Amino acid sequence: MLRRLLCVFAGAMLATSGAPSMAQDLIGLTRAIGVAERSLSARAIEGELETSGGRLVYEIDLVRGRVLHRAHVDARSGKLVSAVKPQAENWVRRWFDKDRLSSGGKAAPLSDHLVALERHSRGEVTEVEFEMRRGRGVYQIELATAAGIGKVQLDAATGRRIELAYDD
Repeated sequence: MLRRLLCVFAGAMLATSGAPSMAQDLIGLTRAIGVAERSLSARAIEGELETSGGRLVYEIDLVRGRVLHRAHVDARSGKLVSAVKPQAENWVRRWFDKDRLSSGGKAAPLSDHLVALERHSRGEVTEVEFEMRRGRGVYQIELATAAGIGKVQLDAATGRRIELAYDD
């Protein structure tokens, strides 16, 4: 958690100052999601920076069909480190979260939405979460820009922005 906060802060500092930082060494969540989506032929629904085995990785949850996959992409090289189907979590989600999995599997590729969002905002995506709101899939995206840390909500199917707010 602390590393994620440091990377978010470093990304915000980079966006505002142009100074070198730890964030420059990382490939970015958007690129990592693209790698995972292409490698697993699945749709990403969540992603964040984590540590695994002593190294920084992007942990990305993806859906193919109605099956959850979890991928780790090396945060510096951009290589897929691991991909698993968490069996216990899949069993629980089939019973309690099947609409979320179904909607996530039908969403447009998340990497396309994130590339467009970063290009438009000149910011960097630092975290993505997927949730169901009134029967439709919605991405909650944390975005570091020169204006600060923003929260963006996108419709998962269309990529249209639903809401934008900045932290105070």
